[in-house]
Amino acid sequence: MFETIKNLFKKEETFSCIIFDGKKMKYLDLTQKEIDRLKQEHKDWTITKKEEC
Repeated sequence: MFETIKNLFKKEETFSCIIFDGKKMKYLDLTQKEIDRLKQEHKDWTITKKEEC
């Protein structure tokens, strides 16, 4: 039970990203799960981590 509670407060690593949807460019800090979800939902979007630039 302690591990379950501990995992609730664990902070996931975030990455600075540039998201381009064809019209607007957005700068966000996203977790890897969020990046993967956006890539699956929006195939035409370009998502680039700051480290990859």
